[in-house]
Amino acid sequence: MLLSAIDVIAGYQPDLPILHGVSVDVAKGEIVAILGPNGAGKSTLIKAIAGLLPLTGGRITLAGQSIGGLPAHRLLHAGVSYVPQIGNVFTTLTVHENLRVAAHTLSGRYADRLERMYALFPDLAAKRRQPGRQLSGGQRQMLAFAKALVTEPSVLMLDEPSAGLAPKAAETIFEKVRELAQGGVAVLLVEQNVKSALRFSDRAFVLAEGRNRLAGTADSLRADPAVADIYLGKR
Repeated sequence: MLLSAIDVIAGYQPDLPILHGVSVDVAKGEIVAILGPNGAGKSTLIKAIAGLLPLTGGRITLAGQSIGGLPAHRLLHAGVSYVPQIGNVFTTLTVHENLRVAAHTLSGRYADRLERMYALFPDLAAKRRQPGRQLSGGQRQMLAFAKALVTEPSVLMLDEPSAGLAPKAAETIFEKVRELAQGGVAVLLVEQNVKSALRFSDRAFVLAEGRNRLAGTADSLRADPAVADIYLGKR
């Protein structure tokens, strides 16, 4: 596996863990969804992997190398990009300025990187001079993706990418995620829309109360009644 989180214990306070030994993994070119009811620890897990929360137990590896506990900026250089659910674009900056800010860590010229982002997200190319606040929800999410991808990461982590979007816009976002995975990016996403996540993912992990409850292929979990039971609080 390209990215592995093994027996992770983490939370917002060291003595009050939200995760109690959670394990997930994702391979190159694969989409893996992290599912579960509210309060299951999904976002906590992805933030811990992203270096935004301290680990109090377990380990995280990237291509076999330990990355657990590294700060977010070092993870970015290692090839791990994270897109938060909210606050993921600068609304007062133009699309192009947002991308330039995201590319500031790159050495040398990066104009070609920005043009690749515009080729990948044509809607952004047409609106490159417009401020983020004038974009639709789906366009803002695409800009957030582009900002994360401009450094050419090997792993892209997404927290609720379809949150607040109209069904058509959410469908477009998931199709773009699939396109990214087909290009070789490993995608690990937290998603509340279970049906959509299982339709577009290869595998999924289902969490409940900060622990692993189910794991398997998307097809097998779609047919498993235990998934619905977990969301209804029956187990």
